[in-house]
Amino acid sequence: MTTYNRMAAAAVAAQGGEAAAVNKQSTTSMQNSKAAAQAALSELDAAALELDSDTITSLRLDGLALSKIVKHSRDAHPHIAAGVLLGLEIGSALEVSNVFALPRGVLGSGNSDDAEDNERGPRAAARYTQQMVQLLGDVNADANPVGLYKSCFLGSFLSSSVVDSLSAISSLVDRDGSKDQSRGILLIHDLAQSAQGNTIVKAYRLSPSFVEAYRKTKFTAQNLIDHKLTFSNILIEIPVSLHNTALLDAFLATLATPEPRGPSLLAPSTSELLANPPTAPITAPHSLLTLAHTPVLSSALETSLDALDDYANESGIVGYQSRQLARERGRAEAFLARRKAENAAREAQGLAPLPIEDINKMFKLPPEPSRLDSTMLLGQLDDSSKKLAEISALSAVQLYAARTGAN
Repeated sequence: MTTYNRMAAAAVAAQGGEAAAVNKQSTTSMQNSKAAAQAALSELDAAALELDSDTITSLRLDGLALSKIVKHSRDAHPHIAAGVLLGLEIGSALEVSNVFALPRGVLGSGNSDDAEDNERGPRAAARYTQQMVQLLGDVNADANPVGLYKSCFLGSFLSSSVVDSLSAISSLVDRDGSKDQSRGILLIHDLAQSAQGNTIVKAYRLSPSFVEAYRKTKFTAQNLIDHKLTFSNILIEIPVSLHNTALLDAFLATLATPEPRGPSLLAPSTSELLANPPTAPITAPHSLLTLAHTPVLSSALETSLDALDDYANESGIVGYQSRQLARERGRAEAFLARRKAENAAREAQGLAPLPIEDINKMFKLPPEPSRLDSTMLLGQLDDSSKKLAEISALSAVQLYAARTGAN
């Protein structure tokens, strides 16, 4: 009996140890599951915070959208081509999947002389974009405007009409409750460099300091100094990556393949091949081997001179307005000085001083001239000068290489 009791006690102790081990294992598994759940929640929170990012740091462009931009730019040359980017924001990245063109001249001419067209253009672009978005939504197509694209020639694109249109498009982007006007993206396609075989596409967004100054609608000299604004920090460049689908790659491959010849019983001769070489819709460019630099160099020089003339005209207008404002302010200050002297003399004689009236009612002080247009034109002049220097350096190297090879 005693042996049986001992065996029973040992069995009970063993069962108790197994139960304790199972309990400890279950406790450990519960702790691990809680830690995994907390890690999953932290990852979800991080993903949610990333999706709520208000700053666009990269752009992913679809190949079909780029093809449309290039075709529109070539068809519209020598005029400026402009359109709207459609896509989706995923965190700090922007996916551009489609585009549509804007009517010609809707962004204005960009010259300071056409002030009425420059003011009417951004409003027309916003109305046209809103109508197109409604029509695209009716057919379940991409209908989320995320920015603008514009073609340029030799890198000159900065103008007040472009900035106003980008701000107007940003108001459509902010319809979901966001207040950041810098979410609109400006995509620039340089037609001159693309004609040489290098497709140049750059993306920009408005800087926060410029957006803050733009909300105040005052671009005086003091306001530019306070916000530390120059033509170089109005826009912030963001990296662009290209994405092609398999169907688009196949389509481009068919365009780059020479067209097949018709059926013939005889093999083509050498003279026939030289007279009618096989061609393809997309041919390999060899412009880097040519020395035809004179047209491009003359165009760059002409663009720089035009930008210099526009900046000189705008500087003259701003200078005239500043002198007129200084003249009126001088008259107002002289009136105040005379009135203060008269009041001092009357107080010395024991008479009541004369009231000092509001000088804004007595003198029509003109507003301080805006420096936005002059800043934009200075940016155009800087871009044109840099492009002229680059083309001149390349032409000099090509001529030196040709001369060395000839010798």
